[in-house]
Amino acid sequence: MRGRFARKIATFGMAAVATLGVLGTTTLPAAAAPTVAAADQTITAGTIGASPEVAAASYHCVITADYGWRWEGYCNVYSGQLRTITYCANGTSTTGLWIGARPQAWDVWGNCPGSSWTKIVFQSRG
Repeated sequence: MRGRFARKIATFGMAAVATLGVLGTTTLPAAAAPTVAAADQTITAGTIGASPEVAAASYHCVITADYGWRWEGYCNVYSGQLRTITYCANGTSTTGLWIGARPQAWDVWGNCPGSSWTKIVFQSRG
């Protein structure tokens, strides 16, 4: 019995590590698209060259690369939690996992396979 339990824990641990490794690039159905609150920070594709940073009291994020269909960057989360939502020109969106406060910066990114990204929303809570 202990052997089966240990295998289940190992399998769950590997799945959790894989999920954290991709930082949750899950495509949301249109009905599940989150509501953007006034406190959320947004970067649009046309303005990334002028302002590749967003900041609030609880976080600071910098976009370091824009490939048209994918963007990359990093975020320092000082308190609470943060996630990114990437909106695509084809009407889809991808949502990152909630990431929490820690001393090191988090790598963040968003993908729009087969399309270009149009907007990145940085949502915080807590």
